Amino acid sequence: MISNNKYPVEDLKKVKCFLLDMDGTIYLGDNVIDGTHEFLEILKKQGKKAMYITNNSSKATSQYVEKLSKLGIYSEEEDFFTSVNALEYNLNLKKQGARLFVLGTPVFEEYLKEKGFQIIKEYYNEPEKRPDYVILAFDMTLTYDKLRIACDYIVDGVEYWATHPDMVCPVSGGRFIPDAGSFIECIYGTTGKRPSFIVGKPNPCIINVIMDKYGYKPEEVAVVGDRLHTDIMSAVNAGVNSICVLSGEATVKDIEATPDKNKPRYVFNSIKDIYELLNN
Repeated sequence: MISNNKYPVEDLKKVKCFLLDMDGTIYLGDNVIDGTHEFLEILKKQGKKAMYITNNSSKATSQYVEKLSKLGIYSEEEDFFTSVNALEYNLNLKKQGARLFVLGTPVFEEYLKEKGFQIIKEYYNEPEKRPDYVILAFDMTLTYDKLRIACDYIVDGVEYWATHPDMVCPVSGGRFIPDAGSFIECIYGTTGKRPSFIVGKPNPCIINVIMDKYGYKPEEVAVVGDRLHTDIMSAVNAGVNSICVLSGEATVKDIEATPDKNKPRYVFNSIKDIYELLNN
């Protein structure tokens, strides 16, 4: 375990809510990372809360519940908070029932419809038919026509938001596919514009909404993840405890190369080491 001297490791025992990244933190592919079950069990015993946070906008929370269930991890839908949940929260602050032109999966569109938003599918000149926002998310159903219409609306001045900035999404076999960040760059190349607001990590929005919803103070929250530029930076930006695990993407070399202000407060080999700390 590597700890920033400014932050005693014993302070982690005071944390009331652990916000967990999933892939690379509690599982890799279809395999649970050693110590995950014990970690979740000790949180229950100590009256602490575990929540799962993710930038992935392509899945419904019910699909995550099913995924964890297959790995032997019991969870409920309210245990998850995604970039989609944070998007809904912020859209409602701006305009409930807003009209949206969406670059996203059918599951994503259906979720927004269920929450009372209107989905615009075509390009319209009439002001009363035009969207209030263009929303960019991970979209494996992306078509050239959808991309063209989105660019037209963005050039026209329609406000443009994105769910997350990840450039790639890992898939099986050690390969990657384009994620929302790659689409952001494509649209920028055409329109010269970037999203005015990006909801997901490293933006602290997800963490701030959770703290507001449950009444936690920053020192009572810890983000646990394996990606420095999303998981850890979201914690840094929110002013909460940041824990990097070396079971996924980040390496010690990566951490050493990170500016001091952006370094994680704590570094563990895996979630098993956090369990052992809490169990002592």
